[in-house]
Amino acid sequence: FLLLTILFVSCNDRENNFTEIDCPDEICERAFRFAELYKKNGIQYELGGQSPLRSAGIDCSGLVVMCYKYALVDTKYRLLFGDASVNAIYTNYSTLTKSPRRGDLIFMGKAGTPSVTHIAIFDKTENEKVYFIDSTQKDDNNDGVYEINGVTARNYEKNDGRIKAYGKMRLAY
Repeated sequence: FLLLTILFVSCNDRENNFTEIDCPDEICERAFRFAELYKKNGIQYELGGQSPLRSAGIDCSGLVVMCYKYALVDTKYRLLFGDASVNAIYTNYSTLTKSPRRGDLIFMGKAGTPSVTHIAIFDKTENEKVYFIDSTQKDDNNDGVYEINGVTARNYEKNDGRIKAYGKMRLAY
């Protein structure tokens, strides 16, 4: 029994033997480039989708997770999770920042509420606009036709109430 306990504890210690850090600039830049590839390939929106780059569909958190997974290949870093919702990334796996850099996260939600329900990958701030890449589906006219369907580059005014926070992905090192 004692031997099994020691073995169990030592195995668990190996799993948790890492340092948690904010994502380095070069990894953020790589994640952004993968988001551009998703956009270029015309990947459509799919609720719950977390598909590879040549797949049929992906949702907002799936896009972020997959872009970071690709960006971390052949590095000494790894994600702190296998899959995560927008809210989990916001509350558990990111460090909030006032100064986002390309590849950082933008947390969004309905204007006038504190809820975070959407996530995107930050590109830049220019002329009082925030530019980002995300995956979403929107029928602005309620006519059954989606004006936005999939991974796109978009922007909001810098003070738009839908932007809740900016964050840096947390990684294991």
